[in-house]
Order: sequence, then C-alpha cells, then structure tokens
Amino acid sequence: MHRDPLDAVRSYRTRHAWRVLAEFRDLLALDNVTTDLPALRRNAAAVADLLAARGASMEVVEHPGAAPLVTGRLGAGDGFTLGVYVHYDGQPVGTDEWRSPPFVPTLWDGDARVPFPGPDDAVDDGWRLYARAAADDKAPLIALATALDGLRDAGLPPAVDLVFCLDGEEESGSPHLGGYLDALRGRLRADAWLVFDGPVHHSGAPQVVLGARGYCGFELTVYGPTRELHSGHFGNWAVNPALTLAQLLATFKDARGNVTVQGFYDDTMPLTDADRAALSALPPVEDPLLERVGAAEAEVPGSRLADRLMLPSFNIRGLRAGDVGTAARNVVPATATASVDIRLAAGDRPERMLARVRDHLAAHGCLVLDRNPTPDERRAHARPVRLTPSAGYPAVRTPAGSPLVAHLVRAASDAAGTPALTVPTLGGSLPLHALSTLDSPLVILPIANADNNQHAADENLRLANLWYGVDLFTLLLTRRPPR
Repeated sequence: MHRDPLDAVRSYRTRHAWRVLAEFRDLLALDNVTTDLPALRRNAAAVADLLAARGASMEVVEHPGAAPLVTGRLGAGDGFTLGVYVHYDGQPVGTDEWRSPPFVPTLWDGDARVPFPGPDDAVDDGWRLYARAAADDKAPLIALATALDGLRDAGLPPAVDLVFCLDGEEESGSPHLGGYLDALRGRLRADAWLVFDGPVHHSGAPQVVLGARGYCGFELTVYGPTRELHSGHFGNWAVNPALTLAQLLATFKDARGNVTVQGFYDDTMPLTDADRAALSALPPVEDPLLERVGAAEAEVPGSRLADRLMLPSFNIRGLRAGDVGTAARNVVPATATASVDIRLAAGDRPERMLARVRDHLAAHGCLVLDRNPTPDERRAHARPVRLTPSAGYPAVRTPAGSPLVAHLVRAASDAAGTPALTVPTLGGSLPLHALSTLDSPLVILPIANADNNQHAADENLRLANLWYGVDLFTLLLTRRPPR
C-alpha cells in the first residue's frame, strides 16, 4: 500500500523529535562567527558529516583566504536536480545581553527554560530554541536531514536529485562565492536553485520569495582636531567632527523618507503587473509590526512594508565618536565615523550607487579621500573625509509566472496547511547575483519565524517553524517539479 510521504515523515519526526533537537543542539553549539576561520572550518566539517550520514557524497573545498565551501550531491545524477543553498556562518554575537549564552543552545517556553527532551518526553511546537544561527541559517540543514531520515525510515526514495552549495561567508557578503562557483561549475549543475534563508511572512504565512535586494555600503570618517581637545577650553571654537558627521548624514534623506542623493532611484527597475498583483495580495502587517518594534509610526507614515522593500534603502547602521555613559569624557572628539548599508533593488548597481554617494559628499563641501588626510589636506580643507566603500552585489528577481514558482507555492501551502504567499523580493540581501551565474532559476524558501531576532541578541527558532521546514523538504524531495 502506497504511503503518503508527508504523513510518514510527520510520524517519524514526532517519534524522534528529541533526537532531532539533540542533533540540532550539537550543530548550534559550534561557534560560527563569520570572521572566525578556524571556527568556520569546524562547522564546514560538521555540515559535510551531517549530510554524508544521509548518503550524500560531500566535499569541503577551501580556497586560499576564504572560508570553506561545502558541496556535494545526493542521488544518481540522472533525474531532476534541485540545488540547495544554505549558509552555515553566523553574525557576531554582539555585546547585548542574551537570555542564554549564544553558543549554548537553550529551549525556552515563554520565560521558562525547558530541558532538552529525552526519548519519552513530549515536545511542544511552541517552544523556541535560542542560539546564534538557530534561525539564520542552520535550521534548513537540520530540516533537510530530518526529512531524509523520515523518508528512509518509511522506505520512500526521493524523486529528485540534490546538489549542495553551503556557504561559509554569507554574513560577510560572500566575497569568495563567485570564485568558488567558477571553479566548481561542473559539479553545481541544477535545474533550479532553492535558497533556504530568511523568515516566513510577518503574518505567519509561508512565503515563496522571488528575489532579494542587493547590497553595498560604506564607512565615512570625518576629521576634526588631530587629537581630542578639552571641551571646556576648546568647545564652541574647535570644529567637532561628530556634529559635522551628523550634519552630513542629515543631507542624505528628506523629511518624507526619500534619499536625496542625485540619481539614487534612476536605475531601479519599474514594477511589472505581476509584481503589483503579488504585492496587492499580501496581507497588511504594519500595525502589529509597529507594536512589536515599539514605534509610533513608520519612517514614511502610512506606508506598506512590502512596497518600501521594492526600493533601494539607505540605512545608518552604526555611529562612533568619543565615548558615552560612564566612559564619557569632556572632549571634542578627533574623528567621527558612520557605517552605512544600502540595500539595492532590482536594476541598481553597487558601483553606481557608491559613485553617487561620493558625488553627494563632494557637493556638500567634502574632500573625499580613500585614506586618512595628510596634515596639509587637513589645514587646506574644512571637510576632509575618508570614504571606505564595500561594493557588494546587485539584486536579483525571478519572474513570477513560471511553472516552477507555482510548484513551489503548492508545496509550501501543503507543508504549512495554509496558502503560501508569493513575494517579489526579500527585505534582506543574499548572494543571488553570484548564484545567478549558474544559469538556473532562483527562488527563496524561508522557514524561520518572522520574530526570530536574526543578527541580534536572543536569535531563536520556533519549533513549529522547524517542523514546517521538515515538511517542506519532504514535499520538495518527493514531488518532481515541472521542467
């Protein structure tokens, strides 16, 4: 008698939830900060072992100066092949206080800590697992492994082949991914690439995302006196670089939230009718989001989040000048620095955006340098600044009307038991531009809960979202997509 794959895998993971969580705990206990190469090597080996234990042929490839890329294949290689992209590195843990240490995975039920279950213990789908990378982005790896275990337990072979591209530098902008893809192109042939990253929709509905914004950024340093000066003796006379920096940053946006850099929106791709239809079908989430983030209104009052994500953004992500709190000193700072990220919409080019930023600064009286100013430059120019750009990558967007997208929407809907949303672009950035060189359709399938605190303290994954990921992989593995 034919057994339904979804029923079989759900039965398996219910019986073995404790084992799944124990394996996930061990993977999350490996610190994986994106700049820590020795730690990333340990993670790469563990990720390769995780999938090799499920029958995949895995290899850890390491280029000089880069974190390892984990690649491999599962299946005979003669069927429909799905590419699976996941990243195993994580953001730094930051200085904010976590409710439990970031690399000591801990289960919580609201404000109550829960011990990891044993074989005879019940598991509540509402529990959350707290750890760095619990949601971003190790969850898909455990979800895939569990789906494969459940299918094997039921004697159900996958209907598709898989090829893996597991990135160790996504949180650093994937600077070496293009080189890896060029070198491994022959091993990475797939009929479609699925990117497992990001959260489900803010409404809680599953989403199939057709693209992601690109990225570029810069650090801007403004110079004042050559050393810190006593603010009583020199305040009101010496130029304060913190104030100069604040004045410069204020020129980048107007009161309506529009970026005022000349040409900032010129290259942004206009919305298609399919884009507008997809956006109009999304449920409103703004009021609960404002409550969740503790804000009175959006930057553009009354705006819809989904509409704003279709535009390039200008975000001041960090400021530094002198000290604050108990470390504050009565000085005029010597320098002030801002760190800015620009999320690119489809059509925008990183190098053009950064050139426009440079021109904007020059138009506001800055001597724009790529180094510290010389003493002569500091004496000759009122606003010498250092601009340190980060080029990043462009946005990518897949057309909404393809049969593959319809297939994935059905799978996500069936896995979640509720209709999946089709979303033109993800708010965050992913290295889709590099993956697009593999010349296959690209679609993002997020599984994490929307309130997962990724990149921040108390990153967490709701167990119900992990089980959704298991169910989604089960259907992707057992339903052959249209070619």
